[in-house]
Amino acid sequence: MSLININNNSFTVNLYVDGLPVVLSQQRLKQRLRDSRIIRRERLEVEAALASREGSDFLTLADHEDDKPLLLRFTPQGDKYVIQTILKGDYDQGYLAISQSARHVFVGDIAQGSQFTLVKHDVENARFSDLDKGPCHVALAAKGRNAIYLASENGRRYFKDVDPNMSQHDAFNNTPVTFILKVIDRPEEG
Repeated sequence: MSLININNNSFTVNLYVDGLPVVLSQQRLKQRLRDSRIIRRERLEVEAALASREGSDFLTLADHEDDKPLLLRFTPQGDKYVIQTILKGDYDQGYLAISQSARHVFVGDIAQGSQFTLVKHDVENARFSDLDKGPCHVALAAKGRNAIYLASENGRRYFKDVDPNMSQHDAFNNTPVTFILKVIDRPEEG
């Protein structure tokens, strides 16, 4: 992938699912450590996950509605977007990518970054101008074709670009996740 040109068409957003902010696992784990009711076993599990890149680099949902959401920068690249994280620390300016093995949405470097399309109602490749003035419903698709799903495994929630239906039976197919997109910083007009 070529170097990303962050231009005046970029915009920053927060995403929510079912009222919960989308966050980086690292954010959720750090918040969990602040809980005064956490027991030693849980604390050790959280500390081990924070020490592991695989335990802290994927997108998930916050535990509480009032937790701080992850700030994401959408930069147009043709009819798709490259999405960067804006977060103090190791993952600042990281790129959303799809893990080739587990198919999870995680934060990687520019070489790993994936392109995403915004889908709003019947607009497959939504542009910023297609978004409502206030918060609006959107879906994301990786590489323009693979819808993003919310999966849950062993109490861990994460996003992936394949249906998490492990049974392979059509009756248990999931629907792609619908996000609430809230624009924080609009593109420059000019």
